[in-house]
Amino acid sequence: MKKLATAIIIFFNINLIFTQTTEQHLKTIDDFLIEEYKKNEPGAVILVAKEGTIILQDSYGLASLKPKRKMKTDMVFQIASITKQFVATAILQLVEEQKMNLEDPIQKYVPYYPEKKYPITIHHLLSQTSGIPEYFILSDDELYLLAKEHTPEELINYYKDAPLNFKPGSKWEYSNSNYPLLGAALENVTGLSLRTYLQKYIFNPLNMNSTGLWFNENIKSKRIPEGYNYNNLGQLYPAPKIVGSAMYAAGGMVSTINDLFKWNRALKNKKILSEFVVNTLTSEKYTTDHQGTGYGYGVFLKNIKGSSTIEHGGNLYGFTSTTLYLPKEDIFICILTNKKYDRTDEIANYIASVIINKPLKILSEKEITTEKLKDYIGTYQLVDNSISRVLEIRLFNGQPLLIDPKEPDSAAILTPGGEDALLLKVGNAYFKFSRNESNQVTGYKVKQGDKTFIFKKIK
Repeated sequence: MKKLATAIIIFFNINLIFTQTTEQHLKTIDDFLIEEYKKNEPGAVILVAKEGTIILQDSYGLASLKPKRKMKTDMVFQIASITKQFVATAILQLVEEQKMNLEDPIQKYVPYYPEKKYPITIHHLLSQTSGIPEYFILSDDELYLLAKEHTPEELINYYKDAPLNFKPGSKWEYSNSNYPLLGAALENVTGLSLRTYLQKYIFNPLNMNSTGLWFNENIKSKRIPEGYNYNNLGQLYPAPKIVGSAMYAAGGMVSTINDLFKWNRALKNKKILSEFVVNTLTSEKYTTDHQGTGYGYGVFLKNIKGSSTIEHGGNLYGFTSTTLYLPKEDIFICILTNKKYDRTDEIANYIASVIINKPLKILSEKEITTEKLKDYIGTYQLVDNSISRVLEIRLFNGQPLLIDPKEPDSAAILTPGGEDALLLKVGNAYFKFSRNESNQVTGYKVKQGDKTFIFKKIK
C-alpha cells in the first residue's frame, strides 16, 4: 500500500510539473502573438494541439479594418496551397481503388495536354518533379484574371505549350502548374467535379463542414475575413477579388482552424483515410538519382531541432496559412491570417520549438530596423554555369522576403542574423552579404548545411 501511495504521489507530481510547464509555454506563446498581431491591424486565428487535445485556440487582430471587425476563431480563410494535399489524397484514393496508376502518363486522363519530350506521370505531378514551369505569376495588370471564372482546361491552356524545365523525375521544383492537371485527371476518371468529389469523399466524411473548394452556401459573409496586401512602402490595401476556379486544384480551398485540426486527426488515426493513402502522401519522394526532395505528395517533410515535421503553407493575395505537425510528439499547429506574406511558417516553427523545450530565437517586429534592411532589396543571380537561378529580396511590412519568381508560393521571411547577415529559418540557411568600396551590396553567400552558394546582385 505504501508503494502504491508513493507511486500515486510521483504521478501527480509529474502531472503537476507537466501542467505548469504547458502553462508557461502557452503564456510565452500568447505574449508573442499579442505583440505580433496588433489589435488594430489584420490578424490571425491560431490552434495548437498536443496528443489530440487543443491547448490553445485564439484569435488576434482584426478581420477587417473598415468597418472594424474583430477576428474570430470560427472564421473561414482562403488556405491557398494547403489545398494540394487534399487533391493528392483524392488521387491516392483513386489509385487505391485501381482507377488510376501513379505511373500513368497524364495524357491518359488529360488528352488536351500535349506530349512532351519526356513522359510526365501522375507521380511526377504529385511530387513536384515534372519539370512543368510555373504558370501562376501575374503582373499587376493581369490581376483581373483572379476574378475570372476558369475551367480546368482554360487554366491548363496558359502553360500547356511551355517546354519543360528539366527531364521529369530528375529534379524537384515546386510548380502550381502540376495540380490543375491532377484535378482535371480526377474529373475525367470520376465524372465528378473536383469540388463535388472532395466534398463527398473527404470533407463530408470528416465533418469538415466549413471547408470547400471555395466557399459553400452555408458560410455566412460575417465569417469571412477581408484579405490585405502591403505595398513596398508598407501600406495596407484590400486584396483583389478572387474566385475559386482561378485557383482550382493548386490553391482554391477555404477552411477553418478546427476543420484543419479534424484533417490532422484523420491523417494521424488512419481510420477514414486508409494507411496506404496516408503513408504514401507523407513519405519522402526521391529524384531519379536518389536525391531526397524533402517533399511527399502535397506536403513538405522537414524538421525542427531534430523533430521531424509534416507541413505546408499557402500564400495568396491577402492571405497566408500554415499547418505544421510533429508526428513523434503529436503536436499540431495551424495559423491562418488575412495578410499576404505573413511569416506564419516561422511563427509555427517557433511555437512548436517552445512546446518541445527547444525554443528557436524569433525577433519581434520592433527588433527589425526597416532602414537597415533596404540595402538588401534587389534581384540576385546564382553564380553557377550549370544551374540558372534568380532570387529576389523585397520588403513587405518592413520584413525582408525571399522570393523565387518561378515559385511564388515558396516565398519566405528572412530574419536578421548579425552584421550584413540574414537567416532563412525555414530552410536552415545563412545569408552573408558582400559590399563594394562604395558600401553597396554586391551579392551574398548562402550557407545551407555543408553547401555554399554564391549569388551576385544583378538589379
